[in-house]
Parts: sequence; structure tokens; C-alpha cells
Amino acid sequence: MLRPCWALALLSITLYGQAPRRPNFVVFLSDDMGWEQVGFNGGKEVPTPNIDRIANEGVKLTQFYVQPVCSPTRACLLTGRYAWKNGMEVRPTAESRHGMLLDERTMAEALREVGYHTWMVGKWHLGEWQRPHLPLQRGFDHHYGHYSALIDSFTHMRGPVLDWHRNGRPVVEDGYSTFLLAEEAERLIERHDGRSPFFLYLPFNAVHGPHQAPDDYLEKYSRLGRRGPQRAQLECMDLAVGSVLETLERKGVLDSTLVMFTNDNGGTRVTSNGPYRGFKSDYHEGGVRVPATMRWPGQIPAGSVSGAMLHIVDLFPTFAQLAGARTDAGLPLDGRDAWDAIAKGGPGLREEVVHSLEVIRVGDWKLIEEGASYYGWREQPLQLFNIREDPYEETNLADGRPDKVAELRERLAHHRKFAREAEALERIPAYPPVVYGEVENEVFGEQVRSQLAAQE
Repeated sequence: MLRPCWALALLSITLYGQAPRRPNFVVFLSDDMGWEQVGFNGGKEVPTPNIDRIANEGVKLTQFYVQPVCSPTRACLLTGRYAWKNGMEVRPTAESRHGMLLDERTMAEALREVGYHTWMVGKWHLGEWQRPHLPLQRGFDHHYGHYSALIDSFTHMRGPVLDWHRNGRPVVEDGYSTFLLAEEAERLIERHDGRSPFFLYLPFNAVHGPHQAPDDYLEKYSRLGRRGPQRAQLECMDLAVGSVLETLERKGVLDSTLVMFTNDNGGTRVTSNGPYRGFKSDYHEGGVRVPATMRWPGQIPAGSVSGAMLHIVDLFPTFAQLAGARTDAGLPLDGRDAWDAIAKGGPGLREEVVHSLEVIRVGDWKLIEEGASYYGWREQPLQLFNIREDPYEETNLADGRPDKVAELRERLAHHRKFAREAEALERIPAYPPVVYGEVENEVFGEQVRSQLAAQE
């Protein structure tokens, strides 16, 4: 029996005589990369030809916003809803048992409902302990990678806990995580039978700390001192992106695949988000405006640029529209269909970004409320910027525009009505376990302990 949304798509063929072209989707997400680090944004320290290929053969999204730390961005991407609604404004720590709210519907679920294979390869960080929070319970057919914020790239441990998994089972293996993730993605693509499209979500742990890379890459950047290991990670990630693109090309599906590359938040102080102000955890532009690009030949003009204001919540409705998936089957989305802005140079539908319940952008104007703070971003004075005229946030206009401050405060007050409480911030019982994942630890913990001991 045809699933309802795909049945409607087939009806449109009958009515209009032309089948919709449903793409595969591949989303590469880097971690903690600086704005200036990729070549398509002017980076020269590290070659990124594979990432740059996506931009050169597609569109650069120059005003693409995310959240200032990792879990909120990932939750926004998958749910199409702001982090202060989906329970992930506060990221899980190494000892956390909380995760993304369980009534949130994900993009993976929406795409699977209309026949997509849904694969996740990489970092999850939306709940690392309770089974209902994990990728296979949130719409993905396949997962390989880690659940928590960070790992040792060679041992795949986070402190004393193993955090490396394939489809709900712990994996003890050797290898550099960035290259292992690419190899897993390549296997999935190579084995795909082509009878239905796929969604591959590939969030790397690179270039997040600890900054590690194989010795030959570390040696290449040793002249840069403490910055060198992060730069080595970046080159390795670019090579991994290239390997996946080559596999898509070899399989004959690269040009029928919408490929996206973006980053989860602004870079840390080991790099630069210049010319923008701020770093990871800040709600200034350097913390929330990130490199972003998409490629889909025949649909997205090569070498194009879109300056439309977009937020990562917009990916869910945009991809759903292209896939013929429903956007009204779960909680109301904050995302807007951005396809006109991405592919046709249109102005886009977004006029507002609610960065947090203390920071908002409406049109050209951005308000940072007095006392706003977030992780390492210390309490702020009241700030008002015209981002179109002053994207580097050099001139605070709050004192001279009390009318605009009042207007934006009203919008924040409106949005606070729709905030939702996150799950309780509880500790994993008897921390540390042997392996993340409550069921995995219970069923495979002793086996993993023996395997790890044998490696010592």
C-alpha cells in the first residue's frame, strides 16, 4: 500500500504530467569549525578543496544561523523547532541521562514515512543513556558513531566510558574516527540498491577537541604550535568529505543528491570567526553565523550566493517539501521552507530568528537583552544592532533606539509563552558505566570491559 504523502505525490504526476524529482540528501556537519577556516570563506591555512567543491558547484548561504553550542543546533536541525522548545537548550554532559524531548518528531521520521532510507553516521549528542533518546528510536534505520559530546578520536572513549556504536551495539575497534565515519558512509552508499532515496546525516566529531589526527597530518601543521592539531583535523575532515563525494559519484548518484555542508556553532578561540564578533557559546554573530553551502546540479545554480536570513530549523520543512513528506504530523515547526531563497535567489520567508529567549533578530535588528548569558558567554549589557548595516556588531544602538528595544522585547515576551521545560537534568546511575547506552551497558558491559582490558 502506498504511504499517504507519496500517494499524493503520485497524484500530482497524473494531474500535472511531471514526476517530482525526489533527491537523496547528504548533510555534512562539522563541529566547532571557525568561519574563516574553509576555502570558500577565504581560508588559506588548510586546503579544503572537497568542501569548497560543494560551494563552487552550488550555493553559498552567507547568512545561515545555528545555535551557539552543539546539542541545540543538532536538535534544531532534526526537529525544525527551536532548542527552547525541544528540550535541548542545555546540552547533555558526560554524566547526563536527559535528552531531546520524546514527543518531538524528527526529519528522519518524516523522510522514512515517505520511503527514504535514513542513515546517521557520527556524533549524536541528543541523549546518550536512555534507549528512547538514541538515534534508532528517533527515525534512523542505521547509526554508527558516538552518542555524547566528544571522544578520543583513536580509542573512541570519553574518559572511562566507551562511546562507539553500530546499531545499538558497542564497537571496540582501532582507527581514526573521521576516516572510520567516512568509510561507513561509503559502505552504505555502495550497498544502496537505488530503489528508494536516502537521507545520510554525517555529523563529524572533527574539529572538536581533543584535537587529534594521524601523525603525518600532525607533523604537517606542527609549525603552527597549539593551533596545529586542529588544522590537521580539518584537513582530515575535508579528505573524508571528498571520499564520500567520490563514492556518490562512482555510484552515479552525486548529481541526484542534495549535498549540504555546514557547522554546528562558531569556532572556539583556537581559531577565528572573523570578521564576526564572538566565539562558540556566544550569541554574537561569530557564535551563531556559520559557513553553509548546498549543491544539487540542475536545481541549484553553480557559483550562486544567497544572503537570505536562514536558520537551521529551516532544513526540515525545506527537505520535506522536496521529498513529499508531511510537516504537519507533529508539533508546529519553527522552520520555513527556504527553497526559493536557496535555489532561486529569492528573499526567503524568514523575517525573524529567535536565537534564545534573551536574544532575537527581527528584520535587520538584533536585540541582546540585559543580563543575557549562556555557558561561557558572561552576563551581557543591553545591546541593539542593525545587522544589515553593522554585521560585525561594533555599534550598540540601544540607548538611542528605546522604541526598537521595546518592540523586540515584546516579541521575546510573546515567544516565552511557547517555551517548554526540558527533561530533568539527572545523573546516569552509578556513573561511570562501561559503555554509553543503558541497554548496551547492561547487555554488553562485561564483554566490552574484557575487550578493552585485552587492548591494554
